[in-house]
Formats: sequence, structure tokens, C-alpha cells
Amino acid sequence: MTERSVVLSITMKLLGREVEYEKEIDLMEVEKSLHGSTQELTGLAYRLILEGMDDAIQQVVPGSWKNSGREERGMLTSVGLVRYKRRVYRDEKGERRKPIDELLLHARYQRASGRVKEMGAYLASAGTYRLAADQLSWLVNSPVSAMRIQRMAWETGKRIAEGERAEREKVFEEGETLKAGKVEAPILYGESDGVWLHLQREVKKSVEVRVGILSSGKKRVGKDRFRLENKCCVTEIVQDSQEWQEILLKAAHQTYDLEKTRLLVSGGDGNQWVRHSFQRFEIREEFVLDRFHLERAARHVLGRSTETYHMLQKLYEKGIGAIEKELAKRIAQAEGGKQKELIHFYHYLQSNQMGLMDLKHRNCPEGEHAHTLGAIEGNVDKLVVHRMKGRGCSWRLAGALAMLALCRHKEEIKNHVYHYLPTQSAIPVSLVRSHISPRVHQASVPLFRGPDQGMPWVKLLKRSLYGKNSLFYLS
Repeated sequence: MTERSVVLSITMKLLGREVEYEKEIDLMEVEKSLHGSTQELTGLAYRLILEGMDDAIQQVVPGSWKNSGREERGMLTSVGLVRYKRRVYRDEKGERRKPIDELLLHARYQRASGRVKEMGAYLASAGTYRLAADQLSWLVNSPVSAMRIQRMAWETGKRIAEGERAEREKVFEEGETLKAGKVEAPILYGESDGVWLHLQREVKKSVEVRVGILSSGKKRVGKDRFRLENKCCVTEIVQDSQEWQEILLKAAHQTYDLEKTRLLVSGGDGNQWVRHSFQRFEIREEFVLDRFHLERAARHVLGRSTETYHMLQKLYEKGIGAIEKELAKRIAQAEGGKQKELIHFYHYLQSNQMGLMDLKHRNCPEGEHAHTLGAIEGNVDKLVVHRMKGRGCSWRLAGALAMLALCRHKEEIKNHVYHYLPTQSAIPVSLVRSHISPRVHQASVPLFRGPDQGMPWVKLLKRSLYGKNSLFYLS
């Protein structure tokens, strides 16, 4: 065989149109030539289908519309840039109408298909805008700028965030019921934490992102390695704790069959809003102080020693009373800054004394079978920190809200299976700029977290206080 190339010839017939395609294939670069030919052939088929659809639409256009000719449009698709011509009409009011664009839901100045937008948004959620632009340019064999990637990310993320916000408002403000989840979780595990982001060109210089995870337990995947089962993740920038509690309650209600849940094991670093994150669930709750934060504080104040280890074991088994005398002795013997650190540590233990003991040492029958907590730190990193902190990152508030939505649904967007929720009117700029300002002063009711939290009269009181805002009261 002496030829260095062969000719690829294909005849395509689509919607009444027939086109001959010929391409010379370099035998020394077969893979490269075939890949380029495949993209060209797919782009040609895309154009033929759109123009064929436009011809078919012409048959059903109202007779009162006047045909103004054809205009060319370029659309960046997953197979590259596709240019096609479509008819333009003027309706009875004299307005320009392009039926094929309206049928395909192409906006007036849209230059990328919905699939490409999701590709760009996914790449932006995994790396910087510049890196995503390079990657998408290589994938679609057409130049894409970092600014264009940013618009794709903002538009896609904003659409997701507005849909979720609209659905939440329908539930907690308009009284609409939601379909309950089907995952059975006799013991439900919930953790929450926060991470601060830098802002630019906003009134405030930083904002806290709240992160929450829910699961039905743990599954062993290797030696000393576990994975959360039926995990549900929530990340949001909220105005107050009430909105955060509503978001968590809605996510749990849609994922789990809460009527079969007997115990909620919650955890966190002891921050006030963290301890109150799950108080709207109307399920008996046991709070466990996050061991990572507790042991880090203990090692910082007491040092890395066997004595510190034994003190922590006493805390986990008997509570603060088991080490109170020993800690008071250390405070009396210390001086200056060391004494202040010890006093601060003692107050930290006092304010979180309900969460110090392990569940198996409490008066809790289900505690014998409960799993340990401690997965929130890794999920905070994966959901927020890896993409939105470091490398000098700072965000506009609207961009941060959009990126959080993308990171929450990264895998669904990657596989083009995310179901977009219907949205209401766009969020006003005034609301976006004041998003981090509290609406009202919040106060918690200790009774709802105490030993009587599961009693019927306590649940009745909670319903009477929350009224129509209680998801279970609505259902």
C-alpha cells in the first residue's frame, strides 16, 4: 500500500435535505483526522436539522406574520461552532419573531447551547475561570474566554439558586406541601459548620457560608475508612438562623422518611447557630460536641500529654464534673495569659456540657447503636474551601451564591441530569446587597433542646410558635 491518504465520503439525508460530505484522511494521522471529521460531520448534521425544523415551522406560522428573510446565527455547541440560517418574521404588532429560536428556548443574545453552558459551569466549579476556559476551548475546538466561562457559571448557578429559593418560599410562606423522602433513617445524623469567604465590591468585606450534612449512618469501605450513607449536603449564605433551619428541614424532608426517625444525632463546634441548626425537626435530638474542635482546644491549653488524653476520656464518659476539680486546680496554679486560656477553655466546656459525653454513656437506648460524627470538616473542604478559598480568591456576593449552587450539584450538572426548578422573578439587587444583614433578632427556646423535647406538649408549643412555617404542620 503506497497511498498516504484515503477519501472519506458520506451522504446525509435529514428532514428532506441531502448533503454530500467528503474529507481526505491522512493515514499517518488517522485518529486526529477521524476526530476532526467526526466533529465537522456532527456540526453539519446539527445545521441541517435546525434548518429543516425551520422549514417545517414555516408551514404552521400564522398567515398574518410577514416573512422578513433569513438571518445567520452562530451557536457554540459541544461539537464546536455551528452556523445556521433561520427565518425572521414580523407579527401583527410589528415585533420581530424567530420561531426556531423560541422553540429551542434560545435567548436573544445567546451564543452557547445549554449543554455547553453546563459544561462550562461544571469546569468552573472544579477550577479557576481561566483553567476552565482552556479546558472547554480544547473540548469544543473553539476559543472560549475566561469571561465567557464566568457568565456561564453565573447564569447556571443563579438559575439553580433562584429555583431552590422559589421552592422554599412556596413551602414556608405560601403553605405548599412537599413530597416526603423515602430513605428510612431510624437514627439520623446531622452536622453543620461555617467557613468565611472574602468579598469584593460589597458593603461587607467577608461573609459566612453555612454548611450542613445529613446521613443515615456510615458504611465501611476499607480499613479504618468509612463513607456516609444516603448523604445530603446543604451549603448556603443566609440572612439568619431561621432561614438556615428552614433550608435544612426542607432538605431532610425531601430526602428521608422522617416519620420513621426516632433520634437525631447532631454535631458541631459549639457555635450558637450550629447547636440550633436542627431544632425545627420535631425529633428527639442529642447534640455531640465535635471531637476535632474539642481535642484541638484541649491540646492547645493542656498540651500533648498522657494526662490530657485521660482527661478527655473522662469527659467523654462522665462529663465535665469528672475533671472540674482538676481543671480548677490548674487554673489556680497558672498565671497571666496561660490562666486566661484555661479559664476560656473551662467556659467552653461549660457552655457545651450537654454535648461532651459519648452517646453510649448517656441515658439514650439508641446511643449503643449510633455511629460517631466528625465528617463535617472534610465536607466543608470539598463543598466550599477547595474552590472558593485560597489563591487570593474574593467574590461578588451574586457570584458566591451562584458558585455555591454549582458546587452543591456538581455531579448532576456534569452528567446533564439536573432538574431545574421553576423560578419566580429575579432576586432584586437590593436583596442581594443586603443578603447578609439579619431580618429580625433571633432567640432560641432551651425547652426545645432539653430532656422533654420529645413530649407531646413541647411539640404542640413548637407548632404554636412556628405556625404555618412548620413543614410538618403544613403536611
